[in-house]
Amino acid sequence: MFRGKARMVAVVFGLSAIAVGAVAPAAQAAADHTNVSVTAANLTLGVIAIGDFAGVALDGTVKTRTATMTAFDVTDARGSGAGWNVTIGATEFAEWNGTAYVTGGKTIGTSRVSMATATVAKADTTSSTPPTMTSGAYTLDAGSAVKIASAAADGTGMGSYTITPGAVTLTVDADTYARNYRSDVTVTLATGP
Repeated sequence: MFRGKARMVAVVFGLSAIAVGAVAPAAQAAADHTNVSVTAANLTLGVIAIGDFAGVALDGTVKTRTATMTAFDVTDARGSGAGWNVTIGATEFAEWNGTAYVTGGKTIGTSRVSMATATVAKADTTSSTPPTMTSGAYTLDAGSAVKIASAAADGTGMGSYTITPGAVTLTVDADTYARNYRSDVTVTLATGP
């Protein structure tokens, strides 16, 4: 009788061991790799447009007029983090006959065109930190272009941005000749901060 009990215990123990092995199989894993190639594109400047100033009726006092420059896009798709900058400049308002500048014609004078501080916003939310904007007002017709935006060479300015220029103001002195005048406004996007 003692032998039978021992045999029965051994059988039950053996069944328990089989059940545990079936419930907890060993963990398994497999691995593979995936790759991507990111290709550089260009540093680009969008379309620029500036409106005309309203006419001035001379009355013996200084006059000011305001015009609007449209917002424009800057896209840095180079993938280099090398930075970029935007400058704006304007020529002196000179006499214009409707088709060309008048040789030896009258001018309004220099340092008469200013622009309020421009602002910047990401055009795509995944773009990096926007460029630093220089505080205005900027004098646009003083003989050299004014840097209004600068993206440092540290990954700033990577992606796409919209720059909104401030109001552009023209000052017309009391001693200005009654003529038609024109100025050429240039926005330049260059590499480097």
